[in-house]
Amino acid sequence: MTMAHPSEGQGAAGIGQGSIWTVLAWPIHALAAVSAALVAAGFAAVVVAVFYRYLLGAPLNGVDELTGYLVVAIASCGLGSALLLDQHIGVDILTASARGRARRGLEIWAALCVMGGAAMLTWSAWHTVIFNRDFGTYSTGPLEIPIWWVQAPMVPGSIVLGLAALMRLLRAALGDAK
Repeated sequence: MTMAHPSEGQGAAGIGQGSIWTVLAWPIHALAAVSAALVAAGFAAVVVAVFYRYLLGAPLNGVDELTGYLVVAIASCGLGSALLLDQHIGVDILTASARGRARRGLEIWAALCVMGGAAMLTWSAWHTVIFNRDFGTYSTGPLEIPIWWVQAPMVPGSIVLGLAALMRLLRAALGDAK
């Protein structure tokens, strides 16, 4: 079920859903844009670190730690977009051979499972972020930043993952899979 352009098409009842899909998809696309910007920032940090280390002979402290934290934020912010664009890992052997109602049932089941997982991840991430903020946990590396800053992107990332799963569920339930 590829959903590269969720704002296109008509619903199963023939009602145009373009604006509904656009409204539902905007937070997913916004976080994907944040993810892309973080990739660029991480790339720039690595380029600067390489320049300092190999051309100036003065390695920068904390760049490795920073890029590790950026990977967490990049992955978290890209979760919903990857699902919406059908880029997540799936069990293709089942879905590729299924047709009609069986395929639709598998798509609905998969969306419900992802929604449940996203709900658990959101709950867990929220409580982890709040605990580390209230406890005052800092990173042990050279940056010594509050660890909840690193964990915070997991909350909106898991929320938009659930939203993307909801969109896939609605598409499958309405028989509007693309």
